[in-house]
Amino acid sequence: MTAGHCSKHGPFNPDGSVDFYHLPWGNTVGYRLIGQMAPPNMSVVDRGFISKQNNNTDLDTVGTIVCKSGYFTHVDCGRVLSLNDVIISASDIEYSGVVKVDHMGCEGDSGAPVFPVTPEQLPGIFIAGMLTGGIKAEGFCVVVPIEMLITDDIEVLTINNLI
Repeated sequence: MTAGHCSKHGPFNPDGSVDFYHLPWGNTVGYRLIGQMAPPNMSVVDRGFISKQNNNTDLDTVGTIVCKSGYFTHVDCGRVLSLNDVIISASDIEYSGVVKVDHMGCEGDSGAPVFPVTPEQLPGIFIAGMLTGGIKAEGFCVVVPIEMLITDDIEVLTINNLI
């Protein structure tokens, strides 16, 4: 999501949408397509939604350092231990496609955003997943990758939807 007015100068595609690219701070090359924003309706609020066309690939390598920002343990970081893993919860529910991360405090921080450590993106971040729990005795936290969370069938709720 971004401010809707970010698309007002184009350049416009034939359908009126605008392509959005990621360009790390201080770089003049290295553009990477994020996705397209349809012409926003700014009559209610200045917002625009950029469709996900390229996934963030920072959770695709074992050993990558990621951090999370949670309520109880605040910002904490760890290394990706495994990808596309399967875990079984305390209530015997099997979850597949998850990522295991070590050395992050995760108790009480479920729902915390998980992001890669990429200094060239600062002060911004790219959300790579969401913390869903962990197994303290085994020393890892469980992260659901963003591509499993943001799907075509989700409904985005904003404050305007709730009022």
